[in-house]
Amino acid sequence: MNEFQQLGAGWTTGEAVALLTFQLLGPLFWWWQNRKPGRVGGPISLVKAQWFVFAVSLWVVAPLLASGNTEARMICLILAVSMSLRGVVELYLCLVTRRWKVRYGLFHDAFHLALALGGLAWLARLGEPTWAFFLLTITITTLITEIIFVRWFRNSTAGPEEAVYFVSGSPEHRDVNHRTAWLFLPQFSLFLVSLLGVLLGRGVVVS
Repeated sequence: MNEFQQLGAGWTTGEAVALLTFQLLGPLFWWWQNRKPGRVGGPISLVKAQWFVFAVSLWVVAPLLASGNTEARMICLILAVSMSLRGVVELYLCLVTRRWKVRYGLFHDAFHLALALGGLAWLARLGEPTWAFFLLTITITTLITEIIFVRWFRNSTAGPEEAVYFVSGSPEHRDVNHRTAWLFLPQFSLFLVSLLGVLLGRGVVVS
């Protein structure tokens, strides 16, 4: 098994296909959110839509599908539950009460980052599998990236106070979207490569 295949060895072939297919929701979400003016959250750029789908797949779906080592799967479950609960609360506050605050998300990002760092340290001590180190490491880097994105969002939009939850693809946000792509695409590409490695390795799971 080569290095790229080891990165995705926590998922079977079917799970890797499911995660790859999930990424197609990015363009679909972009189309749906921009299809009608006045939709809650406001218009969204394509790169932000793809980032959103990637983040959900990495922070929730991928950990839930992970298989193999017991300790690694336990860490993955804790992370998936943490982000799932955040998602439920955020959706309710955004869509129902319209009282979501940026600081709520930043607080949870910091909390989730602490969980991921703690999990990584624990697994490193146990000498757990490569795929778990990869998943936790890219979780950490994407959480840091998200915190940076939130800062850019606050500086360039009206924010949740005006029911704006996304950065649009308008010319005024071109610079933000370009910077987003520079940070997002390398991480996204590595994630895709790890999943393609599973397909090439026929979904062998190591523990």
